[in-house]
Amino acid sequence: MLPLVRSIATDIAEVFRNVTGRRTDLHRLFRKGTTLSSGPLYDDELAESRADLQEEYEKIWRYRAELESLGVFLRQTEEGGIEFPTIVNGREAFFSWRTGEKTVQFWRFADMPYSTRRSELPTAE
Repeated sequence: MLPLVRSIATDIAEVFRNVTGRRTDLHRLFRKGTTLSSGPLYDDELAESRADLQEEYEKIWRYRAELESLGVFLRQTEEGGIEFPTIVNGREAFFSWRTGEKTVQFWRFADMPYSTRRSELPTAE
């Protein structure tokens, strides 16, 4: 399943980078629009940019839904951070992977933050 997850996560990270750049550009245009007189062409361009940005956000949500249909969860959009639910020593946990990593080699307990990913499995309790 990792090759499919890797492909989806890579697409998500790429779309997210595009969204971030477009959102910054759009904010810049809106700031200019508040100080300059805008005409119909400018208004049309802003509306089109907003619609394009919304479409990109919807694409991310579709990718997220696709991952969830596989039983995995998107945790970090910008890095393509994905988690696979599991049980470790009778506790809910997640195996963790993100784009750029060759294999799934990290994990965390469900009650711990994503940033606490670790590579060593605990000894049996």
